[in-house]
Amino acid sequence: MQLRSLSPFNGISPACLGVALPPITIALVSVMLAGCDHSILFTATAAPSAESISQSAEKNPDPVSEAVTQATAAAHLTQSARTWEEWDRVAQHWQEAIARLETVSREHYHGDFAQQRIPVYQKNLTYARQQFDRLDPLKPALIKGGRASQLTRLAVDKRDWTEGVQAWNDAVAQLQIIPPTYPEYSLVQQKRIEYERNLTFSQQQLLQFHPFYQGMAKAEEAKQRAETASTMEQWESVSLLWKQAIALLVSISPDDDKAILAAPKITEYESHLTEVHQQIAQIDPYNRAVAQVESARNLEKTANSMGEWEAVRGEWQKAIAHLKSVPPSHDKSAVAEQLLAESQVNLAGAGQQVRQTDPFERAVATAATASQLTKSAFSLYDWNAIASQWQEAIALLQSVPPTHSKHPLVAPKITAYQTALNHAIQQSQQGLQPFTPTKPPKNSLAKTPL
Repeated sequence: MQLRSLSPFNGISPACLGVALPPITIALVSVMLAGCDHSILFTATAAPSAESISQSAEKNPDPVSEAVTQATAAAHLTQSARTWEEWDRVAQHWQEAIARLETVSREHYHGDFAQQRIPVYQKNLTYARQQFDRLDPLKPALIKGGRASQLTRLAVDKRDWTEGVQAWNDAVAQLQIIPPTYPEYSLVQQKRIEYERNLTFSQQQLLQFHPFYQGMAKAEEAKQRAETASTMEQWESVSLLWKQAIALLVSISPDDDKAILAAPKITEYESHLTEVHQQIAQIDPYNRAVAQVESARNLEKTANSMGEWEAVRGEWQKAIAHLKSVPPSHDKSAVAEQLLAESQVNLAGAGQQVRQTDPFERAVATAATASQLTKSAFSLYDWNAIASQWQEAIALLQSVPPTHSKHPLVAPKITAYQTALNHAIQQSQQGLQPFTPTKPPKNSLAKTPL
């Protein structure tokens, strides 16, 4: 196939070069400036023949002959160029050819020729670079890196980060196949460092979704909450975290490389969970209420004095307080309501026993009886009974402990009761009978003998 020469020397065939140029590389026929027919090569410009240039170049190489050599090499390589490396060499030859011609001055005897060839060689260089870009191994790596970057920016779950890790792996692998001979290998190295850093970050993010690391994260949260837990609700939240941590570790497949690490962690976490359950049992309002109820019932069996009944009443009060704090969500809430009603009845009964055994209250009640008897007393037996009541009231007051809420009233009442006792004794002595304990007659108003 004959191609029209782009050189100013019409009629020179590209076949003279011994090269069959593809139609798309028409610009490359500029090498015909070194055509096979040396007798007509420079006819149009009245320049020396290519043979004379070549012979002169052997003795004293000049830029034009060197440019012709580079252009010829580019034309030959173009016929078989298939890879980016080959097209890179083609471009380098054209660059060398252009560089040589650009050093030729207009005054040089080949100056006009050089000026005509430069734009033609530049077009050939542009074409070679286009072919290089089409096959450039860095381009797919950059495309894959861009896709990986977009995936990681939008990643929110395990599947997203898995895709991101794969994308960065693909991008790094693409960079790894680029040899050091690549024209911009420093850029390749820079991108490789960047992509490997992004790959490591994505892998770390993906690890967060592995059950082993999720379990460890739950365990760490449980430990932190346990440091400040005080209520049953707070300890229950700690318990839930330990359960979740254990469940995550148990879900790890035996084939997983983390399975061997998970086994001792499961044992450790179960131990912590047991401790938490013990804490919950200690502060569970229902359990504490049951303990208080049992304590109150045991004290009731031997209670006689006011102090003992006050202890019983205190236990019932504590039990009621715990039962009232049992939340509706508690699995024993229905039982707690029934126990609360029973405890309130028992508290009322304990309060009545406290009043009945309170030495101060009993003294006041005894004194009231003595005062009432005094109003209708007329016999020796009546005054004896009244005196006995006052003596009992005084004795009861003397047994009131200092911790009693009404202890400040004890002393003045003892004084008043002693005066009343003395009066009763005087009245009995007026009956000419000694003041001795005796059984009152049936018609006497006295109820309690002295």
